[in-house]
Amino acid sequence: MNAVENASRWNRWAASGPESAISKVFGVLDANLPNCWRRLTGDDLLPYTSMVKPGSGWYALDTTPSYVGVVLSIERPRESELRGGWVWFAKPPYPTGKPSVPAAWNQVSRFLDEGVIPAVRAVGANIRVPTPEDAFLANLPVDIRDRLQTFSDSARKSLPLNREEAELWREFVIAAFRAKAVIDAQPFIDWLAAAGWPRELAPELNLRFFDHCLLLSRYAEEVSAA
Repeated sequence: MNAVENASRWNRWAASGPESAISKVFGVLDANLPNCWRRLTGDDLLPYTSMVKPGSGWYALDTTPSYVGVVLSIERPRESELRGGWVWFAKPPYPTGKPSVPAAWNQVSRFLDEGVIPAVRAVGANIRVPTPEDAFLANLPVDIRDRLQTFSDSARKSLPLNREEAELWREFVIAAFRAKAVIDAQPFIDWLAAAGWPRELAPELNLRFFDHCLLLSRYAEEVSAA
């Protein structure tokens, strides 16, 4: 997953359950923290005092040559709920190498996958974590997302498209082109497959999208030059 997808996962996960179970999550997490992560307490929290809310937990990861340091929080907006909270990255100058922020988002995702999720499940609470496909949709403009879902939900999930499917497809492509929406190939292919398109057809539909956008771009250039 890329940095945007990892950020979306952290910002949108939520755990819920009885108050007694949620209260145990931090204890289990602190006893089984992913490698190199640590809990912030006492004076370590002073730089973040204005943001520290009752019931929250704060964790940190130091900068390495591969990724910048991270400080993040787990918030408890209600007694029966936990959510992903603040995320800060270390600022230059860095002590070593040229560490990466995108690589740091991978570490945030690792903290979620190896720390938070097992801890929540260990106490018998429930957790909802967006899939990469959820993150792909969440990062699209609302109008583009709605048109893509309408097309896919209405389609027979086969090629060639019939007349009704082709019209919905054109509406999606034109809207994405006009909005200059950024749609990366692999997440788009994975989303199509998750939405029910055969795995061998998803790349073909992705190629059609980019070919049609290229055609629209060239047409717009010809019109503006005329």
